[in-house]
Amino acid sequence: MDFRLSILDFRFVVRSTIWLWLMVITVSGVSTAQIENVPVNNQVYEFLDRMGVKGILPLYSNSMIPISRKEVAEFLLKTDERRGELNSAEIGFLEKFEQEFMHKIDPAKENPAVLFGGSSIDDLISDKEKYLYDFRDSSVSFYMEFIGSFEQRQVSGDSYGSAHSTFEEHGGRIRGTIKNRLGYYLQATNGTMFGDRAFALSDPRLRGNVKFKDLNSPYYDFTEAYLRADLDWFNLQFGREYSLIGTGYSDRLLMSGHAPVIDFLKLDFQYKSVRFVSIHGALVDSTSTRIDNKYLALHRIQFSLFDRLNIGVSEMIIYRRSALDLAYLNPINFYKSSEHSLRDKDNAFLNFDLEFFPVHNYKFYGTWLIDDIDFKKMGSGWWGNEFGWQCGTYISGIASQSNLDVVIEYTRIEPYVYSNRIPGNEYSTNGISIGHHLEPNSDEWFIQLRYYPCSQLRMWGTYIGVRHGENILTDGKIVNVGGDVLTGHRDGDSEIAKFLDGNRVWSDKIQLGAIYEPITNFFISGIYEMRQTRNYIAGGKILDHYASIKFNIEY
Repeated sequence: MDFRLSILDFRFVVRSTIWLWLMVITVSGVSTAQIENVPVNNQVYEFLDRMGVKGILPLYSNSMIPISRKEVAEFLLKTDERRGELNSAEIGFLEKFEQEFMHKIDPAKENPAVLFGGSSIDDLISDKEKYLYDFRDSSVSFYMEFIGSFEQRQVSGDSYGSAHSTFEEHGGRIRGTIKNRLGYYLQATNGTMFGDRAFALSDPRLRGNVKFKDLNSPYYDFTEAYLRADLDWFNLQFGREYSLIGTGYSDRLLMSGHAPVIDFLKLDFQYKSVRFVSIHGALVDSTSTRIDNKYLALHRIQFSLFDRLNIGVSEMIIYRRSALDLAYLNPINFYKSSEHSLRDKDNAFLNFDLEFFPVHNYKFYGTWLIDDIDFKKMGSGWWGNEFGWQCGTYISGIASQSNLDVVIEYTRIEPYVYSNRIPGNEYSTNGISIGHHLEPNSDEWFIQLRYYPCSQLRMWGTYIGVRHGENILTDGKIVNVGGDVLTGHRDGDSEIAKFLDGNRVWSDKIQLGAIYEPITNFFISGIYEMRQTRNYIAGGKILDHYASIKFNIEY
């Protein structure tokens, strides 16, 4: 009976959504808007964020991405209005991105190089935007791209000895807009790994891939696909897509990029300085034998004050049911109160964050994540007061160098954060945390220098220092100190949780990296890392040297 209810709920959601989109695409209009989103790994977000810190785009925030191509184009136009305040490298970045988003900025000037569209050989190796095929008229836009990459990774040291892994990945992307109202997007890639499998699995992207990890295959694949409807005062989206929510640069406390992509229904709107998003997603549970489905409900509101301050409030729920729960499907409901009324069997979170821009070139930010709280036991060390903290500053133009920036950030995740006393209710999908990559009972310092000498080249140097209190395995039994997102507090575990208790592990990483784009849509990137780990119980230290080089093409 529960299974049938689940199917009926799913059919209701899908049919309602389809009817909405059919109504949307019957609305006429000239197709100049681009409703589809810009993927979270597009470098334009880094540029816009930098313009926000420099005061060119007051109160711009990357705390909720992706955003639509239409919104990105509008931000680029606002930046262009203050072109006189940009240096030569920033103007180069601006012009590059204006060319990428020209369909919205000025359709008459859009002139990409199209392989199957009569472009010359010179166009194919020019700085024009490149596509396999495109089609544009007053009702429809359609773009097709090839995506390919080849990467070589090498490690030498104590963890893997001397090992290497080679990755080849290829696929495609199609996107566009129908009648100025309905955006569509599909990206699918397939890849093959050659070399050391254990070393390859150190990449969380592959560790979360069922085909590669669980089926022990050398092949892996990734897919993102969605429909997104613009209904004037709000947007409705159905599909799967990577999303980032939170204020951090090392990683986000709410939704990070290292977890597997999830399928969701999403509603969002913006009115002046107020932004709202509601996500209801399906997760994969790899830790429980229960047949219930696992879901994430998240909603967030962000607003701006005094042209200096962004404030965000978010709520998340992880729950398991045989069908969608209407209490959590309601985008404006108070989840925590509903959880109490539903017999307190779910995993609820509350989050507050802010971004403060006191003067141009400076941004201060912070996040307070509340997994659970009992005010009567505050300060007692009780395990159930579970908090995550993150604070930092972004300074642009340090040492009188207008193209040199620094980010300094501290993150602390208390014991048992993200985990749950009920197995399967942890804040994860397919065994990987949806939030920050740090395990609970950890903290991290992140310091990064960023250099932008020209629009073709980005360089960075990073130091990351992490402390972690691991659970201890003794005689086949786990001494639980709250150091594993997949192991919640159990009957018999200590009621006191001391930060960094257990087997203390220190790790330090120094990374140097660069991305070079000699021709538009052709990328060469390289990374070198020195990694050192010390373990309190095992003693000694582990030292590794890691390097990678990667070639990307989006055509």
